[in-house]
Amino acid sequence: MSRHALYLLLFSASLHAQILNKNLIVNGDAEAGPAAQNATDPQVSSVPGWTLTGGFSVGTYNGGNFPATGDYLPVLRGSKFFYGGPGNKAATAVQMVDLGAGAPTIDTGSVKFYFSGYLGFVSGSYDQIVNTSLKVEFQDASGTNLLVVTANPPAVADINVPDGLLLRTASGFLPPSVRKARVTINLAVGDSGYNGFAADNISLVLTTDPLLGVNLLQNGDAETNPQSDDGYPVPGWNADTFMCAWKYGDYKMPSKTDPGPSDRGTFFLACPSNHSQCRAYQTVDFTTTAKLVDAGKVSYSLSGWFGGDTGFPDNADMTVTFLTAGGGTIGSATRIGPVTNADRNGQRGLLQRSTAAPVPSGARSARVDLFFHKLGPVTENLTAYADSVMFQLDSIQITGVTNAASSLSGPVAPGEFVSIYGNSLGPVTYQVAVGSQKGLGGTRVTFNGIEAFLTFTSATQVNALVPYGVTGKADVVVTYNGKMSDAFPLALTDVSPGIFTKAYGSGAAWAVNNDGTFNSSANPVARGQWISFWATGQGLVDPAGVDGELISGFKNVVLPVKVTIGGQDATVLGAVLIYTGEIQVNAMVPSGSPAGDVPLVVSVGNAISRKDVTVAVK
Repeated sequence: MSRHALYLLLFSASLHAQILNKNLIVNGDAEAGPAAQNATDPQVSSVPGWTLTGGFSVGTYNGGNFPATGDYLPVLRGSKFFYGGPGNKAATAVQMVDLGAGAPTIDTGSVKFYFSGYLGFVSGSYDQIVNTSLKVEFQDASGTNLLVVTANPPAVADINVPDGLLLRTASGFLPPSVRKARVTINLAVGDSGYNGFAADNISLVLTTDPLLGVNLLQNGDAETNPQSDDGYPVPGWNADTFMCAWKYGDYKMPSKTDPGPSDRGTFFLACPSNHSQCRAYQTVDFTTTAKLVDAGKVSYSLSGWFGGDTGFPDNADMTVTFLTAGGGTIGSATRIGPVTNADRNGQRGLLQRSTAAPVPSGARSARVDLFFHKLGPVTENLTAYADSVMFQLDSIQITGVTNAASSLSGPVAPGEFVSIYGNSLGPVTYQVAVGSQKGLGGTRVTFNGIEAFLTFTSATQVNALVPYGVTGKADVVVTYNGKMSDAFPLALTDVSPGIFTKAYGSGAAWAVNNDGTFNSSANPVARGQWISFWATGQGLVDPAGVDGELISGFKNVVLPVKVTIGGQDATVLGAVLIYTGEIQVNAMVPSGSPAGDVPLVVSVGNAISRKDVTVAVK
């Protein structure tokens, strides 16, 4: 784990305990409180956690005129569900969710929401199902809406069952200043003696998943187990009732040896019906990137694997449509695929298709549609397949630069080991150099125009060595896959010492006692003995340092090096460059040093390291 990741883990532990990675909606499954046994029973007028209007009520699965076991329903469900109630009235339920505990993290723009629930009908006509919805209004402390998100109802074309509930979802990222959420279940108005529209398993989950450089589609690889033998409903997708997750290797289905993703899992997406078209979609809100989008600094990539059966013409493709804040369409949908029977040479399997382009100015969300098209006889099931579908946003950004040892920001020195943080800086799967190298993993870094050697690169962190030849300033630019970040302003100084610690910041130093064992509270060094520790930010060395060099002889720090242990001056036995960007300091522990975990401070010239680094002394 990187020091940055460790810091975030400790910083946000209490936040995780309060609002992250759990359903924040109280009684979202209708299991608390009483329930009607028949659709025409009197309204259950008090539902724990919800404020009701109209005839909104709670029903019982397997009750009179209610959905029963075997109907198209949530697989993981209780014994009750929400429905519109008797009397053919408009019906809504509202719940306020307090998000104040997450304020510090929410205000960084790094909190993702996943809003979902099941919408449907218990019996009768469903023509008016388009008027139902699940809605969440994310508000500031005063109640002003900052973002409104709707999980739209099933389309009539999605429904191929006499009654049931279909999964509806929406996801995105919370704007800063969100402090609460107003969740509404809207079951519209029925057209019989009762309102037959229904809902269940309403959920609002917050996470700290990244926005940039990752797949924003939920369950794009179909690997979230649907928990049913039939493979539906498919988690994450707003889909036709026939959409399912199918296993590779099943009878007459693609196997893991057929063409397809090299990293495929157990499942792929299919829609075995006799309909001419089967559709599934997801919506992703990225309002938090509005400034970057409108400045033309955000790009997207859309990719997936599509295919079909031996000799069958059925195929699949995917589109992305960008939407304004008001839901209006921007331009035309961009399509990838289909993979035709001819593309597959008539063989069973899946081939990849992809595209990439800038996100259009004014876009605040995207709808990604996955289509399965039936081109063969209607007497046969639709035999088109998809897997590993992805929608990703990228905007190469530098958000901070710190001393790689101290994790403190500020001016940097020639030859200093630094960590650069941001978005889309490098590959999603991190790469580590053997020694150091330029262009590691496709990432290139310059300081005031001079390219630096790198030791580590990933999407969110790059470790680099400030070139010795930098003068004047050290402004940083990162380039990855042909995309260049804005310059991150950085001042230059002679020295900026930092001691490497076990927590990459404060706390116990990485130090070795004179007997060659690592120093720790359980293994302190004796007063009068010596220790070795490591630091960076030492500045110039003699003989002169060379960027990216393999050290073959002693190179001494040019400016004077001093060490204090427990507030006492320590005799410095040596301070030499042992690795490009890193020095080893050997120092005697003063006889007057206090015992215990005591401060270890190094100074180079007039600059000193942070004072909360420690070494254990006995």
